[in-house]
Order: sequence, then structure tokens, then C-alpha cells
Amino acid sequence: MAFKMTELKVHLQSFLDYRKNLGYARPATARSNTIDLKLFVDFMDEQAYDSVSGKAIIAFQNHLAHKRNNTPASINRKIFTLRSFQNYLELIGLENADQLPFKKVLKIRAPRAYRPHFLTEDEIKILFETINRNNILGLRDYAVFALMFLLGLRVGEVHRLDLDDINWNQNTIRITGKGGVERTLTLNNELQNALENYLAVRHNFFKVQGNKAFFISKKGNRLAIRTMEDNFKKLLEASGLNKDFKVTPHILRHSCATLLNENQVKILTIQNILGHSNPNTTINYYLHTTEQKMRDALEKLPLTLFLNELINAGEISLSFQSERYRRVG
Repeated sequence: MAFKMTELKVHLQSFLDYRKNLGYARPATARSNTIDLKLFVDFMDEQAYDSVSGKAIIAFQNHLAHKRNNTPASINRKIFTLRSFQNYLELIGLENADQLPFKKVLKIRAPRAYRPHFLTEDEIKILFETINRNNILGLRDYAVFALMFLLGLRVGEVHRLDLDDINWNQNTIRITGKGGVERTLTLNNELQNALENYLAVRHNFFKVQGNKAFFISKKGNRLAIRTMEDNFKKLLEASGLNKDFKVTPHILRHSCATLLNENQVKILTIQNILGHSNPNTTINYYLHTTEQKMRDALEKLPLTLFLNELINAGEISLSFQSERYRRVG
């Protein structure tokens, strides 16, 4: 039996309220769910589908891929929202909810291109040397980006930081990550200095009295994520760094993980610093191997070492064998 769209629409808001009110979904996820469901309903209405069928879902996937140019990951996320909706309908005992086709939709798999999205140590140095620390905004931005690089923090984690999240006696900082999960990290001397220099001038910001936010905007509000992103874009332009990929504040987090890996820090430690619940996330998305490190690793292969010894001892002479490859007319 086909499931009618009119009946589906009746339960949309109760599903969203259920996820939001019980704290099952983060605010950002709840917003994404709302957008995904609206997009699906609008498509069904525009295409005059009065019931949900497998053909309708396939048409929706094609619409996302070819009309909206969504990536495989974006399409899969929207289908996952629909699957969650079906689970909810089955949970409340709605008749024929198990006949919905959402759970049968195949996941789109696409090869993930290798993207060496990180900055080198020299590039990081150039970026931070560009920041003018002779004014309060420069001291603030230096501390903001130092947290992102030296501790691998997300912009949202820096945004949520409060004054009482730092324990100066123990030199630690409490970070509230995704889903409200907290982790405690240690402040090194460089980061302590950056934060202390900012705090020394924090009182000069507008309406700072009684504001618990660690980082303050020029208007006296908690420093917004958008402001951090805009300031980073200006900093990047001023630094003169030109990369063949889009450089955002999140690149500082990638750079942190990559440089820790280059310095032989264990994967589990990097995972804990970044606040990942799954080590595969750390490995697949944040640990990038530099070309030099790959070259050094290949040079350590047993056969390579053996051949190098023979070459150095003069027992093997390498030469181009032109006669062997000469074209025969």
C-alpha cells in the first residue's frame, strides 16, 4: 500500500519537535532536518506525486544530483533524514509506516579525492606574523587563531568559550565540542602567553562588564563565527599566501593534526585532542602525509636500502640502455 503525502505532512512538525525537545539532535542538525524535509515535500508537490514510492525517491535523488548539483554526501544526508523520519513514524505506531521506501534507498558511494588541505610550518609562521598585535583586535585575533592551530579547535568551540573554561592554576582549558561533549586540554607556554595578552586588554571592549564570553566583538557581543571567518579571510589576503585549495579557519585544525602526526604523536592522542569519537574520522579526514615523508618512507624499504648499498659499493652501475629501446625500422 502506497503512503499518501497528505498523511506524511501531518507528522512532519511532531517529528522535528521530538528530535529538538529531547535533545536528540544538535541545533544545527535540527535545522538541516527541517531544510531536508521541506526540500523533499516541495519536490513531491512540484512533481505532483500524491504518494511516496520508490520511483519518487529515485526521482528525488536525481533532482538533487542533476538539478541542485548536490554532492553524494549531501544527497546521502537528506536520505538519512528521511530514514530517521520513517523510524519515528514506525515508533509512534503509524499504520503502514513500514511500507515507506526510505530505508531501501541505496547509499551513493563516490571516491573521495585526496585533498592535502593543510598549511606547512612556514606558511603558518607567515600567517601569524601578518597579524598586527599592536592593537586590541590584533591581540584578540591572534589568540583566536592560536587556539585553532595549537589545539586544533573548531570555530564553534572557540565561539562557545567562556572565561571560566580556563583553569589558570592547572593551565588547562575546557572545550565544549559537538553534541555538548566536553574535553580538557593543556595550555602550552605559547598559548598561555597569547591568551594572557588578550585578557590584559579585554576590558577595553565595549560592554564587557558581566559578559562571560571569553572573546568579545567590537559591539560587546560574543565573538561570532562569521566574524572569525571574515577576519581570517582578510588575514589570508594580507599574508599573500596563495594555495590551490580554499583556505578557511578549519585548515588550522587540519594543520594541527598533520603536524602532530609528522612529529610522531600517536593517533589516539591526536583523536583526543581533536575531540573525535571515532579514530577513523581522525585518520581519514585530518591526517595528511607530506610528500617528503612519503619519500623518506619509501627510501626505508629493505630492497631500496639493499640496492643503495650495492650502488654505493660500485657493484651496480646504472646507465641508460639506449640500444635496447632503440626503435627498429
